[in-house]
Amino acid sequence: MGLLFQPRWSGDRPEHVAPLPDDDARFDRAVVFLAALEAVVLGDASRFPELFTDDVVFCSPHLVVESLASVQHALGSPEDSLTDVGIVVLALDAIDDKVIAEWRLEAMFTRPVLYDDRLLIEPTGSPVRLPGASIAEFREHRIRAFRHYFDDTELLAGVPGTPSHLRWTIDD
Repeated sequence: MGLLFQPRWSGDRPEHVAPLPDDDARFDRAVVFLAALEAVVLGDASRFPELFTDDVVFCSPHLVVESLASVQHALGSPEDSLTDVGIVVLALDAIDDKVIAEWRLEAMFTRPVLYDDRLLIEPTGSPVRLPGASIAEFREHRIRAFRHYFDDTELLAGVPGTPSHLRWTIDD
């Protein structure tokens, strides 16, 4: 989960659940998109070259990079504070050269996380969720732009010991 918190490696590499189509199969941007979403969220850089162009522009709440090498460096290792990570796709639409999805990450908070390089949050062992949305723009069979929207403080909602200033609130 390099895109959520600081990248760290636990040694437990997740299994892929969104295989790419065979060379002989009809090209399906939605399948490529789902594989890219999974690879980015799980921090699996080994799949990035088959999914993204060399000049990919990637942006998320904590990161803007403009090359495949930069994406691999920034997101190339999984976050180890979450385990049993799953991605639930709530909606998926393809329009011309774009694929747009609304998704939800579901995981268990089982190891401590260092938030914003200064706040250590101890694990609860309980489930956490993170809603998000992503947009991918394609050039031929690979993604040339990937925009990823989420609020990582949603993962910390209800976690004991999390300071209230980490979450936006509206006073009436």
